[in-house]
Amino acid sequence: MKKICFSLVLALTAALLAAQNDRYHTAMTAAVAQLDSAKGPADFQAAANTFARIAAAEPDQWLPHYYAAFSNLIFVFNTFSQDPAQGLRTLDVAQASLDRAKALAPGESDVAVLQAYILIGRVMENPMAKGAELSPRVFAELEKATALDPANPRAPFLEGTYVLNMPEFYGGGAANAKPLFEKAAGLFTQEKDRGLLPHWGRRMNAQYLEKVSSK
Repeated sequence: MKKICFSLVLALTAALLAAQNDRYHTAMTAAVAQLDSAKGPADFQAAANTFARIAAAEPDQWLPHYYAAFSNLIFVFNTFSQDPAQGLRTLDVAQASLDRAKALAPGESDVAVLQAYILIGRVMENPMAKGAELSPRVFAELEKATALDPANPRAPFLEGTYVLNMPEFYGGGAANAKPLFEKAAGLFTQEKDRGLLPHWGRRMNAQYLEKVSSK
């Protein structure tokens, strides 16, 4: 009798876990599709709110925290010039979400890439002063991302965008950015369907590569 009861408990537990996983996967699939189709600030803010709700319901999953941070960051890039103070506050929210993702998945290359991306966002506050202060940390995070996963195309892509906008006398400019975009293009070609995992950057990398190749 005890064996039968124990088996029933195991079966019920397995069924509950499967249902929970199904709900999570369904919610995340819809939220990632929402983010992928986002066109403007309102869309990115809505996506950030969606991922925040999923993260609250699934605190042990790193991807909702990651995507909440990413969505808020892209919102900032779209709105910073209109309201810098709000942008800095939103960057703090993005960092808090990423810190939770980092605690859950410290070995994820894309977490390191997103940390570099948030630091780049902070450079907008004062490009000259913050650029000098934060650039070493940006490059260190991108180096870490590449070490964790040499096949991650988002690391050279993001580095390319940063180098492109740096002064040439600091090693920036189109000529120095082009090899990074070329490397990213090759890695994007090799990257398979990522499902719910981070997969942004391919289209923008192609646009940047075309831009620097025409100079």
